[in-house]
Amino acid sequence: MSKFSFRGGIHPLHDIHGGKSATREKPIRAFLPGSVTIPVNMHLGTPSVPCVKKGERVLLGQVIAEPAGSRGIPVHASVSGEVTAVGPKQSLGRLPVTCITIANDEKDEWAVMQALGDVETATPDKIIARIRDAGICGMGGACFPTHAKMTIPAGKTIDTILLNGAECETFLNADYRLMLEQPKRVVDGLRAAMRAMNVKRGIIAIEDNKMEAVAAMQQGALGREGVEIAVLRTKYPQGGEKQLIEAVLNREVPSGGLPMDVNVVVLNVATAAAITDAVVEGKPCISRVTTVAGAVNDPANLLLRVGTSVADVASACGGYTEEPGKIFMGGSMTGICIPDDSVPMTKANNGIVVLTRKQAELPTESACIRCAKCIDACPVRLDPTRLRSLIDLDKLEEAKKEHVMDCIVCGACSYVCPAKRWLAPAIKDAKERIAEGGK
Repeated sequence: MSKFSFRGGIHPLHDIHGGKSATREKPIRAFLPGSVTIPVNMHLGTPSVPCVKKGERVLLGQVIAEPAGSRGIPVHASVSGEVTAVGPKQSLGRLPVTCITIANDEKDEWAVMQALGDVETATPDKIIARIRDAGICGMGGACFPTHAKMTIPAGKTIDTILLNGAECETFLNADYRLMLEQPKRVVDGLRAAMRAMNVKRGIIAIEDNKMEAVAAMQQGALGREGVEIAVLRTKYPQGGEKQLIEAVLNREVPSGGLPMDVNVVVLNVATAAAITDAVVEGKPCISRVTTVAGAVNDPANLLLRVGTSVADVASACGGYTEEPGKIFMGGSMTGICIPDDSVPMTKANNGIVVLTRKQAELPTESACIRCAKCIDACPVRLDPTRLRSLIDLDKLEEAKKEHVMDCIVCGACSYVCPAKRWLAPAIKDAKERIAEGGK
């Protein structure tokens, strides 16, 4: 069996499973919170506009915020119950955002849903509209509205859909358990996307430390037209879009370009599963599988309703083993550190990693020793130490010429640096400053 890979990368945590052992064998279990606080800006693009008021009763799956802008998607109630607040709350960003809080009445009364039927017989031109109406956005972390990604502009053609099942991030097993336990749901979503976009080839890419998932997906793909399984060598960040395309298809996305520039669309396996729910049952995107790991008493893979607070998730896992030093939404390499555990889950949050105070201690930087380990590790072929020098001198225009905007902020450079230099954080900050200046 051929195994695909890319240049650069690292093996975090010196563990073939990348710190995933605590939850690897834990089946998905559902958790229902007493209330949810749902942000209206869970996707990239203009935030949705609330269309419910405090005191109103809503049904599960009811639209509670309407789309705005060309890439807008609706937001749906993830429980049935009474709206108790509509207003600003702390979420993942720097500033509070508009959120809708609903007290769960535990009845799970569904709103009327519009299904299209079997993925192999549903009308192709209605599938993308159904995905939009279901409020689906990239569930691997990118949050890009899926209907927009699947709408190919004039002059572009797509010959392959890559389904990302690499899940190379540390600690996370959400996608692994999804592929292992619900392979048909994943394959159905891929086939729906293929038919909607008139694409004949769909490839599900999985790392070779997940061979049980490979076997499950191979079984699930039997007899499904155009569906293939690609086995990847385990390496971080194998799940990056450009790295995945390079490894599986030997195509290089140009600097500043998108996967569609090399005739590819990349979707996450959880996104595919959500597509199946939208097409077959008419269900909107109101829940997702999330790995909870680190300093909790019972690490788990939970099916969580959108808007569940991290505090409630921690309680579902037996509470913290000690006072947390840091809590990440996502894995420990690219996850976002949250200010406190009142922050709610969104559609993109595939993991919660809790670190103790000792684990969260920051290393002290020292001078660069010119070892070039950061250059060897960089999957985008950048020179991180050169970029850091330019950033420290506030030479952002020169950093742009050195392709700083191509950095995927995977953190591989910081991880391997013997001097413990804050390379990835400095580059991330520079990218944000450049983007803000461009606006």
